[in-house]
Amino acid sequence: MARPPASFRFLSSLGHGVNDLYFFVLPLVLPLLLREFALSYRLAGLVLASYLGIVSLVSYFFGRTSDRFSPWILVGGGFLLASAGFLGAGWSPALGGVVAFLAAAAVGAGTFHPVIYALIDRLTPERPGRALGSFEFWGGLAILAMYLAGGYLSRWLGWRGVLAAVGVPGLGMGTLFLLQVPIAPSRERREPSALPSGPPGRPGALVFFLASCALRFLSVTAVINFMPTYLSMGRRLPPSLAAYVSGFLFVGGAAVVLWGRVADRAPPLAVLLLASGTIAPLILVFSLDLPLWAVLPVLFLFGAFQSGCGPAQNLVLSALGARFGRGAVFGLLLAIIAFIGALSPALFGLLADRLGLAATMRLFALPALAGWLVLIAFRRTAWSLSLRR
Repeated sequence: MARPPASFRFLSSLGHGVNDLYFFVLPLVLPLLLREFALSYRLAGLVLASYLGIVSLVSYFFGRTSDRFSPWILVGGGFLLASAGFLGAGWSPALGGVVAFLAAAAVGAGTFHPVIYALIDRLTPERPGRALGSFEFWGGLAILAMYLAGGYLSRWLGWRGVLAAVGVPGLGMGTLFLLQVPIAPSRERREPSALPSGPPGRPGALVFFLASCALRFLSVTAVINFMPTYLSMGRRLPPSLAAYVSGFLFVGGAAVVLWGRVADRAPPLAVLLLASGTIAPLILVFSLDLPLWAVLPVLFLFGAFQSGCGPAQNLVLSALGARFGRGAVFGLLLAIIAFIGALSPALFGLLADRLGLAATMRLFALPALAGWLVLIAFRRTAWSLSLRR
């Protein structure tokens, strides 16, 4: 028997806040790792790429597994493994040990998103956009808190203390998820009448849509992961101040709550087109030599619009993948996102060594623009006709 929706929303939102720390703590401490181990931008990018690459490999597996196995056990065990990995990374004296423990943490971190997205889709048949918006909001709030606290903690505890601190909350979250009453996935499915039918079930449409998402994330992941480094080394801000300034992106991300409600009332595909169309211009503006006071609103808007893509994207994906299994489809999305995310920091670091940080930042506006154009083409096809709510 499923737990009440309110209890599930609370637990999933709290878990999202903790899990998102695992994805954004590495960019926060990356400038300190660069200095302590004398890493090049290329090697720094490879550290991020290795972490996200492992997340990519496990995401589809765990998403598909959640269609047949208790999601509570998968998520709870993932939290415990991720926490152990970050605690170990914080205590490890050598770079090799840090990387090995981060690899273990990546396996645990990769369980949460594909499993929870599928559960939200099953358990919230009414106003799913609002549920997704609230879910994304708490993740952004946790990241903002981490950037604010991390800038302070990094000065006193160093990057090791920050990694160890991030590992602690997952111990509690893992225990909470393991204590939940198991949900039988086959019984937690939305009624067929609540799902769009027709052309979105075509595999070709799914591939086409995922391509647009992958291009967008190629830009967004690289920019977010290198943002503290860009501000610290490209704009010469102290690492703690760079962390605070980067936090403005996640302040803007609070708008995801409003975007979720908009996606319940307007066609999700139209909402996604509007939000994703601003990303490339904002990355380009951010790369300019702006005064600090002008950087803050640009980061705020970037956070607001990139977060707005989430609820609409997941509603469209739910329609496209209705016949393939929710866990499998969301696992596939997270695997692609993590795989692209693994490539983009490595590519960003490689190009930054040759072109410089500012030029590379401008160059990475292009994939987001290409993804938006693919989405426009997708909207013009017959595949998208039944996605209008």
